[in-house]
Amino acid sequence: MNVVLQKEPPYPVFQPLVHLTTGQFFGYEALLRSATHYSPESLFRKARSEGHLYELDTLSMKKAIQSYFTNVAFNDHVPLLFINVFPSTLLNPAFLSFITEGLFRSWNSRIVLEINEANEEDKMWEIRLLGQKIRELRQHGFLIALDDVGSGAASLKKIVEYEPDIVKLDRYFGKQLSSVPNKQKLVSLFVQYCQDQTQLVLEGIEEPEDLSAALALGVPVGQGFLLGHPEPLQATQKRR
Repeated sequence: MNVVLQKEPPYPVFQPLVHLTTGQFFGYEALLRSATHYSPESLFRKARSEGHLYELDTLSMKKAIQSYFTNVAFNDHVPLLFINVFPSTLLNPAFLSFITEGLFRSWNSRIVLEINEANEEDKMWEIRLLGQKIRELRQHGFLIALDDVGSGAASLKKIVEYEPDIVKLDRYFGKQLSSVPNKQKLVSLFVQYCQDQTQLVLEGIEEPEDLSAALALGVPVGQGFLLGHPEPLQATQKRR
C-alpha cells in the first residue's frame, strides 16, 4: 500500500456546497482521487486491510488543507472546507497533535470535520471516548458534521448525542425528491429540526425539479452534480 501511495500519490478534488436561495458557495467537500486504477473506496479498503487507514486518512486531509488554503484568499467569509474523517482516526491517540500542529494555523474555524459513516466502523460510535474527542476538536475551533444522515438506523441517535454543527442528509433523499411525497415529508422534518442551531445540507441534488422541491421545502444548502461536480480547485474557482 505504501509503495502505491509513493508511486502515485492521491490528490484532492473539491465539490461545492451551495446556498440554494442565493447560489453562493457555502463550502467545498474535499474528495480523494488517485492517478492509479484504484477507486477512493478501494484505496481506503486496501489501507484498512493493511493497517494503514490512519496514515491514508490523515494524508488525504493534509493534502486537501494545503491545496485549499493555498488557492483561496483566506478570510472569515471563505467557504468552509469539508474534510472526511473516519471515527477510528478521531480516536487515534496521535490525531489531536496532527490536527493542531502548525499546518492548520488560524484555519480551524473554516474547517468542517465530516465524520464518515463507514459500515466497518459502526462499533466506533459506541466508544464513549469519541464524544470527548469531538468536544476537544470543537474547543480548537473545528466544526463537526455528520455524513449520510438517514442512511442507517442510528443516525437520529447520533444527532442527539453528538449535536453536530452540520447535518448532511444522505443523497437518497435528494434523488427523486420532487416525485416522492414521503421523502418530502422527512426532509421537511429535518428542515424544522435543524432551523435553530444546526445547518442542514441535502446531498444528491442532480435534477432541476429536485432542486425546486428542495427550495420549496426550505432546504438551506445543497450538494450534488446539478450544483457542481468534484473538480481540482483551480477549475472550480474559475467557474465562480
